[in-house]
Amino acid sequence: MKLSAILQHLEQLAPLATAESWDNVGLLLGDRQADVTKIMTCLSLTPDVAAEAVRDGVNLVVTHHPLLFKAVQRITADTVEGRMIWNLARAGIAVYCPHTAWDNAPEGINQGLAQTLRLTGIQPLRLFADAAFSMNGAGRWGTLPQPLTLGELAQTIAQKLGIARTEFVGNSQQLIQRLAIACGSAAEFWKDARRCGCDALLTGETRFHGALEVRDAEFPLLLAGHFATERPGMEHLAQLLAAALPDIEAWASRVECDPLQST
Repeated sequence: MKLSAILQHLEQLAPLATAESWDNVGLLLGDRQADVTKIMTCLSLTPDVAAEAVRDGVNLVVTHHPLLFKAVQRITADTVEGRMIWNLARAGIAVYCPHTAWDNAPEGINQGLAQTLRLTGIQPLRLFADAAFSMNGAGRWGTLPQPLTLGELAQTIAQKLGIARTEFVGNSQQLIQRLAIACGSAAEFWKDARRCGCDALLTGETRFHGALEVRDAEFPLLLAGHFATERPGMEHLAQLLAAALPDIEAWASRVECDPLQST
């Protein structure tokens, strides 16, 4: 199958017009007329993930986080990123990034987190202004199956996401029924969550001063980690691609792991 046909399918799953204005999404490396038989998804393209793609004969890497996020003047093997891109290009491997378009998609990362936590009445936190995407939006919010204290919810999230713990800001005994979700590093969505009548926001991480801001505003914040909130969505994307494109072998990187470890 031609890369161009696969890109059309990816853009149906996550329309690039719904990405944030600051983002760098779409085809970042590659030839649209190249043939593709193997696709690998990942959260971030790191040297070990790129080496895996080369070793396993991948033709297309779909990475959540963009390569070349900032403008560059040269690509050489003198830097880690340059060497990685050079090796991918030499192996004929294309790179595509949906990033915030996949965060926001109907089957995307935030929707998946909401469903994992069994929220009901799921709705976007921020609606898109474009009428073509009026049923879509950024972030999600919904109602928990039953009210939980903030401490209980933190434990439930850790269990559901398979992590050691969920950090939180707020009173551990406060009851939470409506939960907002914004994956990755999106604590700024707490104001949208409050506007929607939510009791807390789940995200991946925040700055120290972001934690102070929500504490002073007395709005509970749950932090499950950037990797834990987004990697499952890239595994799900690989499953969707494998099911929709039977002639293509698709999988999520087998070597990728959270760089943050704990004992």
